[in-house]
Amino acid sequence: MQLTYLDPLKRTAKHGIPAADLQLRSYSMLNLNIFADFALRAAYYLDLPARGPVPLPRITERWTVPRGNFVHKKSQENFERRTLRRLIQIQDAHPLAVQTWLGFLQKYAYHGVGMKANVWEHTGMDVGAQMDREADMVKESVKERFKYVGRRKEMSDGAENEALVHDSVFKGAFGSLAPMGTFGTKKPFEGQT
Repeated sequence: MQLTYLDPLKRTAKHGIPAADLQLRSYSMLNLNIFADFALRAAYYLDLPARGPVPLPRITERWTVPRGNFVHKKSQENFERRTLRRLIQIQDAHPLAVQTWLGFLQKYAYHGVGMKANVWEHTGMDVGAQMDREADMVKESVKERFKYVGRRKEMSDGAENEALVHDSVFKGAFGSLAPMGTFGTKKPFEGQT
């Protein structure tokens, strides 16, 4: 319990390669500091080297609105909104660990604090060959799924289709056996006129 009153523990980065930047935004300084502390503690227990929270410049927005309408134009009111920001950077981390950390923070998000994350994933030099292999796999799965869509090669040349169109069950399903103009209308019972 006493650890909550101390600064959060941090792991040191070995190479200093950034894996993710998390930007926290809030209108309240207290909420922002509490959640930044929570995020750093979560990073420590997930074995992620973290830097921060680095204070970013605040965003100040101002509006002037008339208090009344028409004649009371000279009576105006000013509004101001200050957005406070903090930056936490994760370095030298595996992408799955970063995703776990971000998911944990999103699940236990603090009220009044917004999050924006930039995540970097590093890969080898054979990216083109890997993308070609994935494209071939996707092509095969799409071919398997779409083999039943549209006209297939194994269908007959037309004799089978002709027999299907002139079949009485097929015609009855589409209403072509009924007299013209009566399909879809209610037929009176035999005793009614």
